[in-house]
Amino acid sequence: MVPPPPLSPPLCTLPPGPGPPRFVCFCEGEGSEDGGPGDFNLYVTDAAELWSTCFTADSLAALKARFGLSAAEEITPRFRAACEQQAVTFTLQEDGASLTLSGGPSALDFDLSKVPGPEAASRLQALTLSLAAQVCTLKSQLAGGVGRACPESSLGPPCSCLHSCLSSPAVEVTAASPRKSPCLVGSQLFLPDPDPQRGGPGLGVRRRCPGESLINPGFKSKKPASGVDFESP
Repeated sequence: MVPPPPLSPPLCTLPPGPGPPRFVCFCEGEGSEDGGPGDFNLYVTDAAELWSTCFTADSLAALKARFGLSAAEEITPRFRAACEQQAVTFTLQEDGASLTLSGGPSALDFDLSKVPGPEAASRLQALTLSLAAQVCTLKSQLAGGVGRACPESSLGPPCSCLHSCLSSPAVEVTAASPRKSPCLVGSQLFLPDPDPQRGGPGLGVRRRCPGESLINPGFKSKKPASGVDFESP
């Protein structure tokens, strides 16, 4: 039996709700590709600055003991659940920041410190590339749903299909006018609008020549057209 693919690292935007986000909160470590056991850290960024829990193996073990967690228990599932429940709170302070994960048996509080510029830049770069890769993968899955998959998609560095997936020629779009049917964007030809009321040439529309009979189209009227005499009794 093939094991299920690993879950992508959880993240959320803050503050929760319909308003515009100000921060992105994410985690790394605990046996993931970003780090081994003891390398777990929580991060919060506003895309310009970065705050981190800056755990060492010893400080993480001490924190788990304070939370009543065993050394084998991971904080990542609690963080994932808090993200899904919109139960993450971030507070900026004068000399740092604090992060609270609620929604579980008990709230977990973390102290965060500002990450120095060079290290913050590399972390933010890795986050940007990871998010772009996930967008690429999602776009390829959507394109595959209408018969076209992105062959270069992966969860590694962002692939060159990010643009090609967005401009997929097989993506079905519906015209804004209700008179038009869905069409495929690409090399397919667009037929003229058959509705003469839209001002276009239409299909099968023929103009009447001057003097042509209305009763027998194609033949001229035998009697010249006359106007209405308003003065006749």
